[in-house]
Amino acid sequence: MRLLAIDTSLELCSAALVFGSGRGAVRSEDLTRGHAERLFSMIDELLAEEGETLACVDRIVVSIGPGSFTGIRVGLAAARGFGLALGKPVVGISTLAALARSYEEPPGGPVVAAIDARKGEVYLAVYAEDGAELAAPIAVSIESAVDHVPQNARLIVGSGAPLLGHAATCAGRRLPPLLPLAGPDILSLARLGADAPVQESPPVPLYVRPPDAKPQKRAALVSAGPISVGDR
Repeated sequence: MRLLAIDTSLELCSAALVFGSGRGAVRSEDLTRGHAERLFSMIDELLAEEGETLACVDRIVVSIGPGSFTGIRVGLAAARGFGLALGKPVVGISTLAALARSYEEPPGGPVVAAIDARKGEVYLAVYAEDGAELAAPIAVSIESAVDHVPQNARLIVGSGAPLLGHAATCAGRRLPPLLPLAGPDILSLARLGADAPVQESPPVPLYVRPPDAKPQKRAALVSAGPISVGDR
């Protein structure tokens, strides 16, 4: 099976073309913005490198968050578009779940995945070493997040790891080893997507907390009445 894996949920913009043998071509760049523009050129580069076309892809795997609201939408829109155009299944994988598998050596126990959610919070979830979810994703204050780390945890991974480490030091607590990562390993995301069952409905964003910007309701604008010069 040939997979196209996409991750734009955090600052990393990553794509991979992975073959059944486990061999894969990878592109990954740390971008503050511009994921949409760079993603498609990345995919073109991967296909050219392997001498393939999109028609070779059997499944598309995409990270669904939590993370950047805009980034999540960019990745999902691209994956859905490719899936629709190619008539191929699209599988969504939690960014936290992919992070929890982004280590080189097996940790020997539960893994805590933590992402810096800004505003003094982290997105956090706990996974068994085999990938089973032990604690569902939540958004929690950095100080409180330390209390969500199981005593038998063997690793904390992600951009939120240093934040938890600092909070634990201030509270006089000890934590397992920290592995700060800007985003999940794209090949780990691909492997999870290869094993995941295909759902009947397309993947949807996993925001965990509501978006910061909410569109104004038309009714509220109408009820406010016309704006006079003095209101501006």
